[in-house]
Amino acid sequence: MYQQLTEAKRLQIWAMRKGGKNQSEIANQLHIHRSTVSRELNRNSGPYGYEPKLAQQMANYRKKFHQQIVEHQYEELLLELTRLGLSKENCKEFILHHHPELSIEQVERLITSCSGKEQR
Repeated sequence: MYQQLTEAKRLQIWAMRKGGKNQSEIANQLHIHRSTVSRELNRNSGPYGYEPKLAQQMANYRKKFHQQIVEHQYEELLLELTRLGLSKENCKEFILHHHPELSIEQVERLITSCSGKEQR
């Protein structure tokens, strides 16, 4: 299963690269796929090489930005279901069925949030 790299792993990647290890050696030692190491180094290397602190900041930013996009997509889905005439309860059932990654609490917050936007 996919897991994002931690700041500690990013520091280890940096230290191993400084120590002369190649991407495969780093991947084996950290028990991650070599493509993860390759992607990390390509995505987060700049003119002065790989910077683990900057890499962590960028990862945090991307995660936050992605979450905002995902939340917006759920809001759009709920608004479309409402436009189609589904009740709040039917919307809740639909979303829970088709988006099992969301908890009941998350869906209820989404419905409450969108109810306020509809009234504007």
